[in-house]
Amino acid sequence: MRAATTALLCILAGPALAEWTYLPSWTDPVDGFDTRAAATTNADGATLHLYRNPIGRVYALFTLPDTAGDVVTTGTVMTLTPQGFEPKTVEARAERGRVVEYAVSTGRQVRNRLWHGEGQAPAFGTFHDMLEASDIEATFTLTDGTTLDTSWSTQGAATPIAQAIGVSMDGIPAGAEWEETAAQALLAAMTACQFPKLDVMCVQHVTACSTHISDTRDIDGFEACVAD
Repeated sequence: MRAATTALLCILAGPALAEWTYLPSWTDPVDGFDTRAAATTNADGATLHLYRNPIGRVYALFTLPDTAGDVVTTGTVMTLTPQGFEPKTVEARAERGRVVEYAVSTGRQVRNRLWHGEGQAPAFGTFHDMLEASDIEATFTLTDGTTLDTSWSTQGAATPIAQAIGVSMDGIPAGAEWEETAAQALLAAMTACQFPKLDVMCVQHVTACSTHISDTRDIDGFEACVAD
């Protein structure tokens, strides 16, 4: 059922608001697993991806612009500061820790675990602060001894994050229960279009109404649109 739910919601995926985008199919460049992601690229050309790994942990992947130097691969690779919160030092090591999961730096990208991913939403910690902040600032430590400062706005991030990670931001509904309810509403509407025989116009109407689910995550609005 969960696979069917995910497939239905991926079909509905569309462009996100502002400069954030929901990616229904994306591959983590460090470990190679496929997942969903919320992504944005700022004016400096630096990209930020937020996503879960196969066991539900939430990560941030920071990709430097082509014009920037390389990030160091060990030690303090960056400082992350959600606006209005304390700076977070991000450390990478050559060998992965058995208990603590350190960041991974490839020189061009830094991947950092933000949250263990259990429960509905984090009550504290780096990921919580990022969800609450209006801007996310980062200072990267480069191999030539200099630093690179850049930042990303979280404006327009709520729906892509809800779609990709399944946590609520700015009141946007999210989570397994919401996805199941949304998928069932869509399935019921599509099923109704097949009896007593397939009605192509009905299918087209339901598909058009599905933006209420994918774009605004409004199930009541979807059902009202279908009934109209």
